[in-house]
Amino acid sequence: MTTLVNTLVLSRSLFVSQVNVIINELIKRTPLDFRRLGHATTAILEVNLIPTAFNSDWSIEYGNASNDYVWRNVPVMYANGTCNCAVSSECQAPLRIGPYDLILPGLFVGCLPIDGLRMSTLECFFSSNCINTILNYLEYYTLPDKSESFNFSLPAVLPSVVNPLNESISSRFSSVTPIGEIIDELFIEKWENITSYENYYAACAPTICNYKYSQRRGVLYVITSLLSLYGGLTMSLRFIVWNGMQLYRKIKSARHIHDIRVASQNRIH
Repeated sequence: MTTLVNTLVLSRSLFVSQVNVIINELIKRTPLDFRRLGHATTAILEVNLIPTAFNSDWSIEYGNASNDYVWRNVPVMYANGTCNCAVSSECQAPLRIGPYDLILPGLFVGCLPIDGLRMSTLECFFSSNCINTILNYLEYYTLPDKSESFNFSLPAVLPSVVNPLNESISSRFSSVTPIGEIIDELFIEKWENITSYENYYAACAPTICNYKYSQRRGVLYVITSLLSLYGGLTMSLRFIVWNGMQLYRKIKSARHIHDIRVASQNRIH
């Protein structure tokens, strides 16, 4: 988190400029930090080869007397055996519930549940029929390898009627936007910047204020200044000339007296 710290109170324009820089950096870094945390968590699960509850990434294969292992993890294959979770976390297959040929639009299963969620879209949840299909067949989840389905009971708090998403509501995310992209954007439609210079000034009110007052001088001020300058120069010149003449006369008189004394002494000798 960036803090605005200044020794002097900022002007309104400079305050708004610096706040915008801080907010833009916050908007840029917050999603990046969130994605970094999510990727780190997923990487830990992938590196440790931890199977999911539905064995969508790894399946456990047990050995026997003829094998040199007791059990081992075998990566699940996707896309007709062209993609496996040992080398890629982007493997995907349509999410199937109920009959195997029943495909729900925009819903996928991946190596990890979070992978399937990120690759899926909200397309199905804009359709009442698709939502009803999920509710009708939710007790049965078919694995990608067509093995036996898992049976589980519906939560007691699950409502009998689920309303679809409203397409008329404006959003920067479309019905086919990957959920992973929406997660990376923190489900934020729009960042709002509410900045108050008044609140900032009240919190950081200065104890001392210095200001400069600039004013264009008029013609009268210019004339007065010139006359004052002229008068000052005149008085200064008079002072210099008068005192200069007095000093000159004193020096001349002193030199005259000195010459008379020297002449008198020469006559005596």
